[in-house]
Amino acid sequence: MLKKLWLSYRQWYVKYLGLQNHKNETDRLSYYRDQLFISIFTLTMVLGSISYFPSIIAAIILDKWFVFYADTIAILVLFFGFLYRKLSLENRKVIYSATFLVLSFGLVYDLGLGGNGTILLFMLSILITLYSSTRSGINSIIITAVFYLTLILIKYFNIIDIQFFVEGPLEGLTIVFINNIIFCLLTVYAVSFLIQQLHKALVKENELQQMLKKEHNKTIKAKNEAEQSNKLKTAFLSNMSHEIKTPLYGITGSAQLLKSDLQLDKANNEYFQIIEDNSKLLLAVFNDVLEISQLETGNVPIDISKVKISDLLDEIKSEFTGKVQEKDIQFSTTINFKTNKTFRTDQDKLHKALNHIIDNAIKFSPKNAIVNISCSPIDDDTLQFKISDNGIGISDIHIDKVHLPFFTIDLENKTGTHGAGLGLSIAKSYIELLGGTLQIESEVNKGTTVTFQLTSL
Repeated sequence: MLKKLWLSYRQWYVKYLGLQNHKNETDRLSYYRDQLFISIFTLTMVLGSISYFPSIIAAIILDKWFVFYADTIAILVLFFGFLYRKLSLENRKVIYSATFLVLSFGLVYDLGLGGNGTILLFMLSILITLYSSTRSGINSIIITAVFYLTLILIKYFNIIDIQFFVEGPLEGLTIVFINNIIFCLLTVYAVSFLIQQLHKALVKENELQQMLKKEHNKTIKAKNEAEQSNKLKTAFLSNMSHEIKTPLYGITGSAQLLKSDLQLDKANNEYFQIIEDNSKLLLAVFNDVLEISQLETGNVPIDISKVKISDLLDEIKSEFTGKVQEKDIQFSTTINFKTNKTFRTDQDKLHKALNHIIDNAIKFSPKNAIVNISCSPIDDDTLQFKISDNGIGISDIHIDKVHLPFFTIDLENKTGTHGAGLGLSIAKSYIELLGGTLQIESEVNKGTTVTFQLTSL
């Protein structure tokens, strides 16, 4: 409640004087000094108004008419500085500082060292240092020192009979005054040091903010450029998909027609077969490039349905019949659950992932090798797929790179295998899209095992 009242009161005063945008915040230290002064001034007027009435009542009772007039004049001057709109903030600081300096001197003169005049002088030097500057704080101490020196000279030469001088000898007063000045100086310099450190921190913060802003702008620019580049790449590949597939289909179709219509000898028949095989190979490579590009954009929807795993594996096995027969590879599937079990996932993406992994296993296995795909339940909602072979294997230095796009372990093509090195990368992307993680274990010349788990979606 009090906090809300205080904030409303302060906000009213700032608005009343039109100080909302009185200074550019780039000068952070000066800005905070002004904000501090506004808070001090507004709080002073509240507390000063509350304390004024008890003070003057006590002064009247104790017959301290000097204190009565001093407090009254001080509060009126402060109200003038507080409410007069035409004054600048710097002039308000001067009025505030001068009023309390004069009031403090008057209290010291009338009440002596037993009053609160010396305390006000000490606090005022600190406040001036905080809301104005170190130089202003030092100047207030110099003025105080001149005042103390004047009192000592008056006492020494007996120029005026000042009542409070009876409190002690001249030497004692001199020591007290000197100690007060030294203590004020130490305090002002300590506060000044803290302000300087704060200023350095503010400057550093501002520099860091500017750097972060520049880096943020660079990041946004790079992000926009990357998004634009991805859009252009997707548009390019989509266009090239049509431009390349159309003539390839024309080539393969024409080759098949010619082969069926013409009476070809064995040699010419092989030439036509080469045309067909290489056209299909080129089409497969291009489809892989298009597929990995679409996966990189992240705009690949998931179509969830109930999948009968046994039927899916049988379908995949039949698709590789030609390849396994060509290399005399023993290709088997192992299902460790009921064949009618269904599993909720994206059948097309799981099919493609398994297809690419198995294709790699067959591709990098020698003749008469063994390739097996097994599927086992981990729990009611999780299946583990494992594809193993006894092919050429993968070395330790390559095991962390085989899933990268366009990477192939047979860089020198010693095995005579073909491919763009995208199969495993595509499979990994699809598996992760379905919530799984692909793991590879391999040993050179002994084979490779690829494992991943999927949870029903």
